[in-house]
Amino acid sequence: MITIRLLGGAKKAIGRSAVDFDMPSASVTEILRFLADHSADPRFFQPNNLIVAVNGVDSGALQGQQTLAKSGDTVTIVTVVHGGKDYTMDGNQLSIVGITKVVEDVGSLVDRLRAQHKDVSIQSLNAEAVFGTDHLLGVLKVTLEAEKRKIMIANRRETELLLRLACTGQISEAIKRAGLKKDRAGCFIAFSTNGMALGQFAEQVMGEFEIDDSVLDSSVKKKVRLAKMLDMNVKFRDDEFLQYLLERAAIIVK
Repeated sequence: MITIRLLGGAKKAIGRSAVDFDMPSASVTEILRFLADHSADPRFFQPNNLIVAVNGVDSGALQGQQTLAKSGDTVTIVTVVHGGKDYTMDGNQLSIVGITKVVEDVGSLVDRLRAQHKDVSIQSLNAEAVFGTDHLLGVLKVTLEAEKRKIMIANRRETELLLRLACTGQISEAIKRAGLKKDRAGCFIAFSTNGMALGQFAEQVMGEFEIDDSVLDSSVKKKVRLAKMLDMNVKFRDDEFLQYLLERAAIIVK
């Protein structure tokens, strides 16, 4: 008997937090097929939308979809794409989740989340400072490259991300420009090499906040705000504007 634990959207799709799979052994592919056959919405069990761990080890670090679970093993499945946007970059799995607003003190909130998820790098941002998901992904790529080259301007990569998104080397100014604000739309961006830890973070965020990824979309209002903040030309086409934002993020130095 293989025990399957379900978190996030996977739990919602099946209607319970755990199921037993009465097989002496099964691959990840076979387990997902079994779950899809018993789900009201099989789309939740597309492999690209999931983190699957066998006895706490991410199957992506084993044999991927061919990873075998045996009787007595526990397979944990987290659907982190539901209510957020998820990617991989430089060995890190990423989760970007838009939220309608935060009602508690932002500093205390972020400290609490980081304390609860020590294996995950977490940053909270004002949605008005994000010119679409590609903007965030581009700045994160710059951040991870700076870390790799040992040219970061901050001690932590979460802080590095904030500084580069805000196009400033001053932390106080970066918080003012791009930090999450109470009672305003925002987002969390989280990244980690530990897929299960990232999934647990995403599940908690989706349980605590009203999720709305549309707050990350680019808009004329955001373009005007960012252009004024950075003394840029608002008449650029959107693709040119995004490229300039990323170039500004990349040239920040100590």
